[in-house]
Amino acid sequence: MTSSNVKISARGQVAAAVATLGKKIVGKQFAVGATLPVEQDLADQLGVGRNALREAVKVLSGKGLLKTAPRSGTRVRPREDWNMLDPDVLEWHADPATASVQFMLDITEMRHIIEPMAAKLAAERATREDVAEIMALFEQMDAASNDSLQRMEADIAFHSAILKATHNVVLTNFKHAVSTYLRAHFFIVQEDAQLAEDDLQRHRDLAWAIASGDGDKAMALTNEMLAINRDVMQARQAD
Repeated sequence: MTSSNVKISARGQVAAAVATLGKKIVGKQFAVGATLPVEQDLADQLGVGRNALREAVKVLSGKGLLKTAPRSGTRVRPREDWNMLDPDVLEWHADPATASVQFMLDITEMRHIIEPMAAKLAAERATREDVAEIMALFEQMDAASNDSLQRMEADIAFHSAILKATHNVVLTNFKHAVSTYLRAHFFIVQEDAQLAEDDLQRHRDLAWAIASGDGDKAMALTNEMLAINRDVMQARQAD
């Protein structure tokens, strides 16, 4: 085995340990305030070496999930200390197998605060290339109307392209939260045909509002789309 293969294997162990341990923490298998098992026991549970586990703990500490201190071991930090905008932390929370409706509502609320203004900025700032990309992605959504998975991927790319068209690097990075939400929403909520068709029309209208530079309409349409998402999730919470 070459040295490069050894390094790749080590990186793979670290990534696996981060993902498995992160999901266990988010899934409350290790509760807030709990002390993790001793190093060798935890490494055995995760099926990785001790060095890989140590690196994984460092990564999760950087994400705010863990805190290590002499004599008190490694503990799970309070949720308010977690970096909830970290792509991995978001993904673990939005796992369809464990995602709570309340978490989805929290993400929707955050989207409602950010995306309508982002759509307005996109309408005001989008270049010809930006508009062409947004329109092309809408066409992909339309063409994939009979393939829900392809439509979801086009939908994610569509909203990411709008954020990119703001030409604000911080807003552009918000695409991770949006894509995480949309993937979870797809698996949690099964839309009927009429809802899907109405949603497609709203995306069409939004694309044209941005293309025509109508920031107020782009903002209003985004507000409308997110309000519908919120209502759908609230209805699911009430079930």
